[in-house]
Amino acid sequence: MRIGKLNISADKIKMRIGAKLLLWVLTTSAAIMIVIGSFISIRVNSIARDNAIKIAQAEAQKSAFRLKSELDLDMGFSRALAHALYIYPKFDTVTLDSIFFNILRNQVSNNPRYLTVWYSIEYSAFRPGYTKDYGRRSVTAYLSNGQVGIDIEHKNITGDIVTSNYYASKTSNCEMLLDPYTFEYGGKEVLATSLSVPVRVKGKFAGLGGVDISLEKFQTDIEKIKPYPGTNVSLIAGDGRIIADSNPENAKEYFANIYPELESKFALTQKVKDKQNHFFFSYNSGMEYLNILSILQPGESPNSWGLILSIPMSEIVKDARRSVFSTILVFILGIILQAFAIWYISARISKPIKRTTELLNSIAQGDIDVNKKIYLHTGDELEEMSRSANKLIDGLNYTEQFAREIGEGKLDTEFKLLSEKDKLGKALTEMQRSLIKAREQEEKRKEEEQQQIWATQGMALFGEVLRQHNDNITELSYLIIKNLVSYTGSIQGGMFIVNENDPNNTVLEMTACYAYNRRKLMEKTVLPNEGLVGRCYVEKKTILMVDVPRDYIKITSGLGEENPRCVLIVPLIANDIVQGVVELATFTPYQKYQIDFIEKLAASIAATLASVKINMRTAQLLTQTQQQAEEMRAQEEEMRQNMEELHATQEEMERKRHEQETIQAQLREDKTILESLLLNSSDLIFQKDADGRYRRISNSLVSLLGLSSVEEAIGLNEFDLLPEDTARKLWDLTEDVARKKSPVVDRKISLTFANGQEMKGSVSLYPLTSDAGSIIGVLGIFRQK
Repeated sequence: MRIGKLNISADKIKMRIGAKLLLWVLTTSAAIMIVIGSFISIRVNSIARDNAIKIAQAEAQKSAFRLKSELDLDMGFSRALAHALYIYPKFDTVTLDSIFFNILRNQVSNNPRYLTVWYSIEYSAFRPGYTKDYGRRSVTAYLSNGQVGIDIEHKNITGDIVTSNYYASKTSNCEMLLDPYTFEYGGKEVLATSLSVPVRVKGKFAGLGGVDISLEKFQTDIEKIKPYPGTNVSLIAGDGRIIADSNPENAKEYFANIYPELESKFALTQKVKDKQNHFFFSYNSGMEYLNILSILQPGESPNSWGLILSIPMSEIVKDARRSVFSTILVFILGIILQAFAIWYISARISKPIKRTTELLNSIAQGDIDVNKKIYLHTGDELEEMSRSANKLIDGLNYTEQFAREIGEGKLDTEFKLLSEKDKLGKALTEMQRSLIKAREQEEKRKEEEQQQIWATQGMALFGEVLRQHNDNITELSYLIIKNLVSYTGSIQGGMFIVNENDPNNTVLEMTACYAYNRRKLMEKTVLPNEGLVGRCYVEKKTILMVDVPRDYIKITSGLGEENPRCVLIVPLIANDIVQGVVELATFTPYQKYQIDFIEKLAASIAATLASVKINMRTAQLLTQTQQQAEEMRAQEEEMRQNMEELHATQEEMERKRHEQETIQAQLREDKTILESLLLNSSDLIFQKDADGRYRRISNSLVSLLGLSSVEEAIGLNEFDLLPEDTARKLWDLTEDVARKKSPVVDRKISLTFANGQEMKGSVSLYPLTSDAGSIIGVLGIFRQK
């Protein structure tokens, strides 16, 4: 002991043996306990801190995945719309509008989040002979005062706008999630974004299909994310704008303006653009925060969003600090109890005090060798003290062995308390329970992570599957059920598709059956409400049966006579319409995450089936068109043969040659007059073919139609060049003249042109017929009054 400049030894001071024993043993024991307690406290705090950080990271990933799933659904619809639009070049716009307008109306009506649903098709993709790489037809559906409106616009007629989002999507030819922008909707300004997917025809960009969605819903999602008290959550876009924040007033602002220190130090906006998951620590008002950045990247878009969680470290390590405090308290109580025990023993010491003192000194120094036990037979308290010392050695050895096994990771080791007052044992068992709980939480987190990875990989796998065989519903069904049985570990499965060929007799047809790694060829139909499959179709709900009775054959199971122990039947629903039913079976029950995955996948399968049915109906129409073309070629062949017969009559041809030359000369003169009239006449003159498409127009019409030359109108009709009301008027008049082969002269009419100019006057329409009397076109003249 050192006091000032004096070194004072306890051995040289006259003190009672008990006091000396108390001084030395207590000091030594306190030092040992402090070292052990500090080590355990630091270790427990470190483990608890690391585990808490991992749990917080998992929570951030889960929240980011949940938000990404919502964007993936919107991107999935855009992808389905763009995929359906690849048929656009094959039909006229009137037929296509009748199909796609209904699709747009249904989506806008049934999805309140969709501000608009739209698509744009390049002129070069559907106008024959159009060679320019710009110009497009845009169709937009929106909801106004409870009614669905559709706008049709012709854009980029004079060239693409290179700074526009459309041009960026066109040049990249990939899926796109745009940075947020403000949108005027319902009389108020909302934050919105667009998700678009390119329409590709033979791999070449032909247009875009997509949706504009409101981002207000994400504010509600963000406010629900509270893994720890005091957590602040921000969802930011790639341009740094805050989409949603724990403080709603921060929405629509830029992250760098609201959190300038975090942005300048950690460049979070750049990390979102670079798609880098990241975590770091920061300090604010003397408090340490854990910040976690998780990236959201929907579909195949090159753009991404970031979810930032800022969590107070004081909340994360709260439990660890309680454990440390408890450990320190236990050690302090141990020291107090030990001091009391030493004082009590010292009062009873006699001659064997030296041996006992040496033993206790050894124990105080951490030497708990069982060979150093002492055995006294004094019949008094010293004998009991020796037995207690021996028992202390045994207890410390037992406790030390337990602590060593815990340190080696053997958390299942059993430990029996030395007594009800064994504070050290209780602290160690409490530490054991904390470590076991942390391990269980880690295992549970890993299991949930594996389940999420399994589901994500499954959705990616079936995303590829659903893009195959889009013209053959049988092969697509087989590919789906084969992969679904294999991926879910089922033993067999079947797919039933709704057959609507007879509207009065709707049935479910088995289009694919797969069992024991083999394709099963079965022909089976199920009526609504017949068995489990029919009941699932009618009720539109998943059916799960566990422990199916062994005599339960095919009364309610659509898989045949094999009777598994667990049957799962899921309806394929898209837009609240059941497209079919998937039936799976196994000998072990399906887990909840598997059922959730299958139900989520069922929606994608249903949407794909609906698209495939549309494609098949379109292919059927195309086949009919081709058949009609074949018939026309046969007629042309018959006409060719007739011409050959005519050429055989040489004398008749020689007689008429002179007449034909005279007629041709007259025709050339008439053509010259017509071209001069078209070039110089102030009247609006046009000639249409039998299909209603312009073959000639006068120069006076070019500027009124918003064109730069006469050639741009060739091959188009009124609906491509004029407002819909005016186009409908002219279309109906010319169709009536062509059908009746009777002219209309000086019919009063008012026309509105592409530039908005309205002209009143009279129109005269004359049918143009061939020598055989068939209609070959219509000639029209509009004279302004």
